[in-house]
Amino acid sequence: MAGPRKIVLCADDYGLSPAVSRAIRELLERARLSATSCMVVFPEFAEDGPLLRSYLDRADIGLHFTLTAERRLSSVLVSGWLRRLDPEDIRAELVRQVDTFASVVGTPPAYIDGHQHVHLLPAVREGVIEVAQRIGAYVRLTREPIGFEMLQRPASLDSAYLSWAAHPLERLAKRYGVPTNCGFRGARSFKEKRSFRDLFRSMISGAANGSIVMCHPGHVDDALRARDPIHRQRQEEFTYLASDGFVHDIQQAGLQLATLSEAVVTSASDHLPFSTAVA
Repeated sequence: MAGPRKIVLCADDYGLSPAVSRAIRELLERARLSATSCMVVFPEFAEDGPLLRSYLDRADIGLHFTLTAERRLSSVLVSGWLRRLDPEDIRAELVRQVDTFASVVGTPPAYIDGHQHVHLLPAVREGVIEVAQRIGAYVRLTREPIGFEMLQRPASLDSAYLSWAAHPLERLAKRYGVPTNCGFRGARSFKEKRSFRDLFRSMISGAANGSIVMCHPGHVDDALRARDPIHRQRQEEFTYLASDGFVHDIQQAGLQLATLSEAVVTSASDHLPFSTAVA
């Protein structure tokens, strides 16, 4: 009898504010997450980053490469897709953030992704693959089969865009032998009327071995209010992930939380799609 499928449940935005970081640590402590993506561009990361060291052996701790702390996302996206971002400037900023992560956490990031998915952009994706290969990190792909099943999940158009935009990154990862995940779930608009429990059940339904499921739990503080418009939804996500209902839903879906290295062993043995970049 086949065992549970293994997925990476990743909390984005560690370092966005002290309260968000504290909430993520609380979930890591309770084994309700198996990864978190760190923003190193805010000053509080100097204090909150070292607190992740005790989780390095049980969760993937990665870099949430950030280009929008001082620029609007729309500006970065337009510049990226029009190929107006300077590759050397991007690489220098990426190396700076990787170095900051390593000096604070005590080890290079286990993986690299992008805050608001900027790592998918031209001139960014090339630098991400190059640096990931150099430090031995994996890269988060936002690839997921586009079809009827995707239409049943939250933010289906966003998910389709992310899957389409990830194709060049996937090709680069395969070319340079950089490991990646095998599927991607968790996109949402943050305007949904349904409870997060309902959203999450839809997000994880049928998730493949080696998939990454993105989430955004957090507590709310003044720093978060000043830096990001999403508040109530982060607290709601935290409350659900800390609940017994979350444990029940994961078990009912036939899933188990794991790091990517744990998950891809199962993924490779099952010959599931998108695992070929993992060697």
